[in-house]
Amino acid sequence: MSADVVIPEKDEFRIGEVCDIAGVKPFVLRYWETEFPELQPAKASGGQRTYSRADVQLILRIKHLLYEERFTVAGAKKRLAEEASAGVLPPAPAAPRLDSTGREEVERLRRVLADTKRELEVIIALLR
Repeated sequence: MSADVVIPEKDEFRIGEVCDIAGVKPFVLRYWETEFPELQPAKASGGQRTYSRADVQLILRIKHLLYEERFTVAGAKKRLAEEASAGVLPPAPAAPRLDSTGREEVERLRRVLADTKRELEVIIALLR
């Protein structure tokens, strides 16, 4: 798993959040769910997938095996089975703790992004 990937401190994640964390598209996650039986996110009443923290860690491990170690899907399944039987699944790093200045900066950036999104929506509406 990449050392620079940080999983936010929360217990449940929507598919879009997992895609952002793992750097893969939703169709990739849905495909992996069909190939890796260990990966079974819960589904809410509307069918929305809810991934646990352990699911996200598993997804990052699968991605590492497939993309960085260049395993085939079959090879990655076998490696995961070996790791599971040995009780070895590397933990994901915890999210860094932010002091008040860091939290303020995060909130400022969220406001900037929200403003930019609104501006882009107006531009798109004008172009239609």
